[in-house]
Amino acid sequence: MPWLVLVIIASFFANRSGLPLLPLPEWLSYLACALLAVLGISLLVFGMKACPLRVLGGRDKSVLVTNGAYSYIRHPICLSCILLAFSAAIGFRSAVGLAIAILALIIAYVHASFEERELERRFGRAYCEYKSNIGMFVPKRKSTKTSE
Repeated sequence: MPWLVLVIIASFFANRSGLPLLPLPEWLSYLACALLAVLGISLLVFGMKACPLRVLGGRDKSVLVTNGAYSYIRHPICLSCILLAFSAAIGFRSAVGLAIAILALIIAYVHASFEERELERRFGRAYCEYKSNIGMFVPKRKSTKTSE
């Protein structure tokens, strides 16, 4: 995702140019950066592992991927890039980077919403059912109904 690169570059240069920094202790920013980076990279790997390259590249639009990371959230690769963007902004303690990461989150949500309309059109009921059970960026709690 292009905004990830933008956040990293903006955070790096904003940090070096004397622009306002986030009011975080260095140790806390590095810890948060590391945790978000590990989570983001893990999610990226699991998302790419579950989705064949022909689907990721847009060559095969006939497959609805619902296994692996996609069985928990509908957009794991997009979420991984968002987590990595926040990781960079927090790691550099960059207020500018954080603002760009927040903007990227909003853009990602809007983009995913448009993409989902296309997926609903393409896959119909199957996608609507998948969408009702799986969260966009946050896993939905599974309801446990007990029958008597």
